[in-house]
Amino acid sequence: MAYIEQDVRKLVGKAIHHYDLIHPEDRIAVAVSGGKDSLLLLWLLRERLRHVPIRYYLVAVHVDMGFQPGTAEILEAFFRAEGFDYRILRTDYGLQAHSSKNKENPCFLCARRRRAALFREAQSLGCSKLALAHNQDDFIETFFINILYGAQTAAIVPRQSFFQGAIEVIRPLVLVDSQKVDRMVRRLGLPTLKNPCPSAQRNARSQIREFLFKLYRSNRKIRGNIFHAMSHVNLEYLPPPLLQTPGSVRKVGKDTAVEREGYPEKRGQL
Repeated sequence: MAYIEQDVRKLVGKAIHHYDLIHPEDRIAVAVSGGKDSLLLLWLLRERLRHVPIRYYLVAVHVDMGFQPGTAEILEAFFRAEGFDYRILRTDYGLQAHSSKNKENPCFLCARRRRAALFREAQSLGCSKLALAHNQDDFIETFFINILYGAQTAAIVPRQSFFQGAIEVIRPLVLVDSQKVDRMVRRLGLPTLKNPCPSAQRNARSQIREFLFKLYRSNRKIRGNIFHAMSHVNLEYLPPPLLQTPGSVRKVGKDTAVEREGYPEKRGQL
């Protein structure tokens, strides 16, 4: 087994144990967009079943956003060839989000509707967990997006409960950076689809990613330092909140950060 494969497997196993992500007999819906991260996550979770003493059950769920070229047919062929249980949801969410009626923030609306569809499908399948393929760089980038555009120190977390505990979102790739994902996908020969979304390469996340990767190239320790700093917060050396006056600071509530991954506002219902 190549070093990169050993490394990634070890990091995923460490994340699952450290953050308590998967339990025996769990039914897990794995969100598969067609990108390298989600296909790798699906492959790793199934491969892990061969080496651990517990059983859990996987079903791949793909939400086709309605863009052209489509993604559903290619992914369906992959799922069938590999023997994965799967569901494909065909929608026009992406087209609606980029319509003339929603020019201000297509990414938020698109992500919100896609995530709501994933929650509903997971519930209909009897899955108590929804696995998302955010890697370590996604955690860091979301952290910076919320600071720069949401005026709060927040990111995404490895495990998060929704709807009074009916569904948990888990992110097993939390310790795996995007470069390791790339190397692992190439080694395994997994198919990856180009994101057909017209906003994919012109958003705040891509700008922040470019800035961060310049730093990573200058010092290989920076990525790890940022990630560890997110869970080592010294409040004694941070200023207390300013008292807000009308119009002074934009209100940012629990579910209104710029990058909240499109979660439904009402957490008590799907």
